[in-house]
Amino acid sequence: MGLDLNDDVQITVYDSTSEVRWLVLPERPPGTEHLPEEELVPLVTRDTMVGVAKVAAP
Repeated sequence: MGLDLNDDVQITVYDSTSEVRWLVLPERPPGTEHLPEEELVPLVTRDTMVGVAKVAAP
């Protein structure tokens, strides 16, 4: 889907079922450690939540 990752990144794919749902936690972009939740929320997009994009730094 166009996402380039480093060679050291391991990907594991799980299929959801009617009993099990998986949650993708987007990786926090470097330099945002000091940002409050209110400033981080707009950075998260649909693509970052389904794991096909990285969260862009502001």
